[in-house]
Amino acid sequence: MKTVIFTDDFRTAMDMPLATTNEACLRGTLQALINELLADPARRHDVRIQSMLVACRLRLRALQNLLAATQREQDLALWRCDIRSLLEDLCAAADLLLNPLGRTVRFDAPEELIEAACSPRELSWLVLELICNAARHTSGDEITVTMQLKRPRRSRRATACVVTVESAGQIDLAQLHASTTRENSGAAAMLRTAWLHHGALLWLERDAKAIATFRMPLKSPPLFEGGRSAATGGCLPYYDTPDLVELLSDQCSQLYVALAPLLP
Repeated sequence: MKTVIFTDDFRTAMDMPLATTNEACLRGTLQALINELLADPARRHDVRIQSMLVACRLRLRALQNLLAATQREQDLALWRCDIRSLLEDLCAAADLLLNPLGRTVRFDAPEELIEAACSPRELSWLVLELICNAARHTSGDEITVTMQLKRPRRSRRATACVVTVESAGQIDLAQLHASTTRENSGAAAMLRTAWLHHGALLWLERDAKAIATFRMPLKSPPLFEGGRSAATGGCLPYYDTPDLVELLSDQCSQLYVALAPLLP
C-alpha cells in the first residue's frame, strides 16, 4: 500500500508543470515526497526508491534554476554575510558527498573575514552549480574553488572578490554559450544570479583546465550603502551560515538538490 501511495504522489509531482506561479505547491509536494521516501531506513537502498528520490531532487533543481533565471532585482533578499565561511562550508559538504565518487573539492581563500551584502541562498546555489558542472563536464579528480580579494592600488580595503572554480579537462564552450540563451537552463540561472549581485561570470579554458570565474563587488552602493539596505532603509540582517551537519542532514537542502545529477 505504501508503494501505491509513493507512486501516486510521485506521478503528481512529476506531472505538475514547472512555473513560478505554483512554486510553493510543487516545492511542498516534492519535499514531502522526499521525506516519505526516506522515512523507512530499511528501504533506503531499494533501487526503485532511490530512482524516485533522484527524480524528485532533479525536479527541485529544475525549479530552482527557473526561479533563479526569472528573479527580479527588487525581490532579492539581501543579508550581511561572511561569504568566506559560507563558501568554505559549502565546499567541505560537497567534498564529503562527492568523495565516495572519486572526486574531491578543495577550497582556498585568505584567512580573514570577507563580508558582503548578498543573497546567501542564490550565492550558494551559484557556487554549487559551478561545482556540479565541473564534476559533470570535466574529467579531473579535484575541483578547486579559490576566493581572492581585489584591492585598488595603495588601498587596504578590498572592493571585490573573485571566486574561481576549476578542474582538469575540457569544456564545450560553444554548447555552454548556447545553453545561456535556453529558457530555465542552469547556465542562464547562474548568469542571472551573477547579474543580480552586480557581478560577472565568465567561463574559459586555460592550461588544460576548465575554469569558471565569478567576480562580485564587496560593496555595491545600490545594494549596501553605509551599512544600510537601499530597499528598506534599515540595517541588513546578518546571515548565520549553516554548518556541515545541517547541510548534510537535510536531504532537501540545496546541497543535495544542486548535486543531484552526480549522486547515485
